Amino acid sequence: VKTWHRTHYRPDNVLLYIVGDVDPADAEKVIAEKFGHITAEKQASQIKIPEIKVEAAKLADAVVGASIKEAQSWHYPPVRHDWCVPSGVPVEVDSLIEPEQVIDYDIHLQDSYPLDDEVEFLKTEELAPGKKIRPHIFRHELLQAFSLHLFAKRPVEPITDLASFRKSLARRIALAALQIRLNVGGRSDDPAFTFVEFNQLDSAREGCAVCSLDLTAEPARWKDAICKSLSEIRKLGIYGVTPGEMERYAGSLMTDAEQLAAQGDMISHGDQLAYLMETVANGHTFMSPEQSYDMTAKALSTLTLEEVNEAAAELCSHITSLSDGENAADGPVVAVACTPKTADESGPDYVDEESFSKCILEACQIPVEPEEDVVVPHTLVSESEVEEAKSANPPTWEGGQFTDGTPNTSPDQLTRPFTLRRLGNGIRVGVAQNRAESQRGHLRLVAPGGRDAERRLGFKEGSMAVGARA
Repeated sequence: VKTWHRTHYRPDNVLLYIVGDVDPADAEKVIAEKFGHITAEKQASQIKIPEIKVEAAKLADAVVGASIKEAQSWHYPPVRHDWCVPSGVPVEVDSLIEPEQVIDYDIHLQDSYPLDDEVEFLKTEELAPGKKIRPHIFRHELLQAFSLHLFAKRPVEPITDLASFRKSLARRIALAALQIRLNVGGRSDDPAFTFVEFNQLDSAREGCAVCSLDLTAEPARWKDAICKSLSEIRKLGIYGVTPGEMERYAGSLMTDAEQLAAQGDMISHGDQLAYLMETVANGHTFMSPEQSYDMTAKALSTLTLEEVNEAAAELCSHITSLSDGENAADGPVVAVACTPKTADESGPDYVDEESFSKCILEACQIPVEPEEDVVVPHTLVSESEVEEAKSANPPTWEGGQFTDGTPNTSPDQLTRPFTLRRLGNGIRVGVAQNRAESQRGHLRLVAPGGRDAERRLGFKEGSMAVGARA
């Protein structure tokens, strides 16, 4: 353990970030005072095993390699990724290596070493010729639900120019459309799953992008959950998003960028630091909220439906490639299921590797149809109807009235931290101002029900449903 830390966790492998209203010259002095006395040479000299000392020296010379981690930290423990990308798509992982550089180090840990631990790696199976999967089942008696984590690893695509930024926005629109479709399926009268999420995130910790499907379901319905979720993913990958979805979710991205830009320097230092570190570690270009807003507006103004659907096809390629007649992806899909431990192997809630893999393959053969485009109006009430209602029933404010001894307030009086008033139609309104939430507001309309409404309306006890609608 000591050798491992002296090899990998050393001063020349440390990245220091500082954000806030600080003077750079003063910060440099403090950094030198606090960290300058720590030397990498001392740690290297304490490595007692000659073989490891040689490898550590080679690793120190391997300035860059084939993953985000190695580009950022020379001595970071390297990781070998098994990419899962569309067939025939080249994987650009060596773009950071200069042509004249020679790396004399097993940067991806392809060789075995005497100090390696004995690890039983997941076995790769073929569902069909060339279509690879790594299934794994975890069972425990305390688990009460079935959960699935199905993922594929891909290289991080650095966002450094307008073209790469446009592609990232296209990917986000496709993911938003799919998530809403999955959520609608989860709100049906008989949902196949209790939770479902499909996303692709750049991970500086893993040194790759991870495209994953996560879901939970009742143990007896694990097959239904897999079939339903994979069918929705394949539908998006094959047919893409509809024009209506494109319009709605592109508008949502623009609204989010506008709200973030309006917050400006109100964003906390902690959030700024986390964003800065993640951005730099993944090789992206760091942008302020205002810059991000400008770039989002420029990119969305010319983004086409075809570009979004290309991004959708790429996102879902590891799933669509499992269908008969489709080219196999280059690399394996990893599927991990957690399920209750049961002694009855004949029950519907029992899962083993064979039935697990078979279900995934069969789910990818289910025919899917294009999503019907739904026109969502921008408003359910026209401006003319609103003006007509305001003319017939002019809105008026009344003061706050209290029964707990609090003095009543006049209609024009503002109180802190909370202002209570009443509209002329009887609706009670509470308003709290928060200057840290620039250009952002939250509204909740609550209609009391149950025992409270029975008392207020003079109904017989038990005549109304208990609860409230918000």
